[in-house]
Amino acid sequence: METFLLILAVLLLAGGIIFSVLPPIPGPLLAYLGMISTHYATVETSFSTFWLIFFGVVTALILVIDFILPVAATKKFGGTKAGIWGGIIGTVLGVILPIPFGIILGPLLGAIIGDLIGGNHIRAAMKSGFGSFLGFLLATSIKVIFSCIIGVLIFVKIGGLVFDAIMDMF
Repeated sequence: METFLLILAVLLLAGGIIFSVLPPIPGPLLAYLGMISTHYATVETSFSTFWLIFFGVVTALILVIDFILPVAATKKFGGTKAGIWGGIIGTVLGVILPIPFGIILGPLLGAIIGDLIGGNHIRAAMKSGFGSFLGFLLATSIKVIFSCIIGVLIFVKIGGLVFDAIMDMF
């Protein structure tokens, strides 16, 4: 059972890092579930209650920030409601459609097109698109960094367990 939980933890962590960039599934949540899987694998890999609660709260905050940051950045740069929706739709389409650099161009072009539809002039729409893109990059960076921090913690726990197992062989 412990081997299953440790393999599951590594798979959840890998998914957490990947889906920190791709929007369909919340990556930090997957990474946190990997931490929980590591916690229940063995006594040696368990985390303290404080750290489980701390990382659970931070995971929840990051999930909220992930939705708020791109919208706030688009608004800060003068975007309309149509521009905000365009950025959200562009992000989703950027992942789904086989467009080169779609994940990067999607939020930018979506916000620009949305703002143009919403009545903004091209200059204001470009500024809004840049804001959407900047918010997306910042939110993505926060998610990737957080998932990597959890990854380091998981691999320290698993690495200690593997090291002990190797030392027991000698």
